[in-house]
Amino acid sequence: MTPWPLSVAFPLTLAGAVVLILVYDIAGAAYARAHPSFRHATLWPLQFGLYVIIGFFAMLAVLDVRLVQAIGATTGFVEATVGWAIAWRFGVARIENPTVGRILLVVATTTAFGFGLGITGALIFNVVATVMIRSHAHG
Repeated sequence: MTPWPLSVAFPLTLAGAVVLILVYDIAGAAYARAHPSFRHATLWPLQFGLYVIIGFFAMLAVLDVRLVQAIGATTGFVEATVGWAIAWRFGVARIENPTVGRILLVVATTTAFGFGLGITGALIFNVVATVMIRSHAHG
């Protein structure tokens, strides 16, 4: 049981995750554009960390790992399409010799990373919640 009805929790959590990742994309692209010696691709650890955080808070909100998977994968897909288009417009996320295959590979891998790292965040939430429940029961 979630603190909110699932009909509210899921779309709000998904919207929050998408907004967070797009703000990250805009900020990262703007920084890379303003600092030409900075490589936009070096931001991947922050990107991965955001997906874990998204998974953690998504699990808190929806309490269903299947929904967390959907939130992570959807957020990854939006980042790989809309977020990439934003960074492309800033001139920092260009692919050499872009082909349909290369673009589809980036979209598929980013979607998969969102899915997997979201699950990682959900699992971390489960561990933290279990530890807190057990420590409260013994306290």
